[in-house]
Amino acid sequence: MSAAPAVVVSATSEVADERALMHSVRAFAPLLAAALVSAVAASIVAPYPVGIFHDDGVYLVLAKAIAGGSGYRYLHIPGAPFATHYPPAYPLFLALLSKLAPPFPQSMSLLLLANAALLGLVAWGSARFAIRQLGWPSIAATGFALVGALSLPLIQLATLIMSEVMFLALLFPLLLAAEQRAVEQQDWRRDAALGAAAGTLALVRAQGIVLVFALVFVFAMRREWRRGAFMLLGAALVLMPWQLWIALHDAGLPAALRGSYGSYVGWLVEGVSQGGASFVVRTVGRNVSECTAILADRFAPWSIGGLRWIPIGLTISLLALGATRLSRRAPITTAFLGGYVIVTLAWPYAPWRFVWGIWPFVLLLAVEGALAIVHWTPGRPLGVAVRHAMRAALLFVGLGVARAEVLAYRDRAWAEPVRNATRRIAPAMRWISQHTQPRDIVIADAEPLVYLFTQRPTLPPVAFTAAEYLSPRSIAADATSLRELVGRYPARYLVTVVPSTIAAARTLTTGRATLREVDAIDGGAVFEVVRP
Repeated sequence: MSAAPAVVVSATSEVADERALMHSVRAFAPLLAAALVSAVAASIVAPYPVGIFHDDGVYLVLAKAIAGGSGYRYLHIPGAPFATHYPPAYPLFLALLSKLAPPFPQSMSLLLLANAALLGLVAWGSARFAIRQLGWPSIAATGFALVGALSLPLIQLATLIMSEVMFLALLFPLLLAAEQRAVEQQDWRRDAALGAAAGTLALVRAQGIVLVFALVFVFAMRREWRRGAFMLLGAALVLMPWQLWIALHDAGLPAALRGSYGSYVGWLVEGVSQGGASFVVRTVGRNVSECTAILADRFAPWSIGGLRWIPIGLTISLLALGATRLSRRAPITTAFLGGYVIVTLAWPYAPWRFVWGIWPFVLLLAVEGALAIVHWTPGRPLGVAVRHAMRAALLFVGLGVARAEVLAYRDRAWAEPVRNATRRIAPAMRWISQHTQPRDIVIADAEPLVYLFTQRPTLPPVAFTAAEYLSPRSIAADATSLRELVGRYPARYLVTVVPSTIAAARTLTTGRATLREVDAIDGGAVFEVVRP
């Protein structure tokens, strides 16, 4: 008879142990997701010709300047002018890592492994946000974190020296802290600290300023003016030194360089002042089309004529429904995403990095929209039929996402842009390495790449303007930019594979010639500067 209670006690103990184990697994699931994501990303990242996408090379040039004690300067441009385009936090992060790494290019391995670790933090942060702020079950949140972090957009960015992964790694914890701070009592120190943290995010990527405005907006809507003011003050204290730096040094760049290397605000203001309100309207129209194409690429990766609009329409509806649901539980996050979308649509530049840079939030809104449909309980037969149709549509969209990711991993799609860009620029790099001297100033495409791998001082061939997003630059405008560069800097060669730049350069080879065409390379041409 005494055996029966012992068996019951043993069974109860085993159940308790199993529950404790499951609780531990759920508690550590976000960390396990972070470890898995970092391991997968580390197995994928590989050194590449950094600089082929321009921004990646400039980040590394700035890091090299900081690490070498030269200050925040564009070392690759003759005269090493002060940098005013890229916020300094990400280059500073790279500079700190460079101190621990062997000299470039061997340091690339460590820098890319750091990106893999940051991607793991993105997975951890997104899982914690979904669990603590949205009340998702731990396993569901962890699964979402894995899918979001290992999707093509983030894997693509993690394999490059780009700031988006660091931005996301900071954004999720900041948004969680902001949402929790919103329901706590006023404490001016903590409010100012939150504002300062949001300002720091804007020093990683300028779009981070949207979080500052989202904080102020939400607290203003709640008539908590004092708290919003302290948050704004905290952000201003962090951002003011950078803004003063820009004000002091931006004018030092010649007009031909300000588009690529001057302040964002000046570049945008120039575009709007030239194009007026119609410029903004046309930019928004084009970016709406571009963003729709990005969503189609990830949610409807097939070409079936007009039928492709069905999953696109479903996806946009899901995102809108998800935003409505999210606004009730995460108002600051919703305000941030709304502001971010406005900036993305109004900015005169291809929006893919803007969208991919917050891709987990796109998936988050889609999941929230799906949950709204799943939890909908209509009372009438017609409503039940509609619910079944909507659930079938969810399956359709889910299959599209799954198909896109399977194809991406099958084809290693994250490596394709690097392969294509490398193939295109390689002839120019070979010519510069073989035919120029270390002191020669070269005007060339992918000028940060040229500097990093040949140590030649370099310049971009043409100006970069906001207006060209809607209307291509004219040959005459490119020729004027080239003439200005040649007149200001003692450049010796122009090496380019861009057809429009070649055409502009050839206009300067006649009459009172400024350039002389001296060689041909695969897909491009080489010009020597003619000096009196």
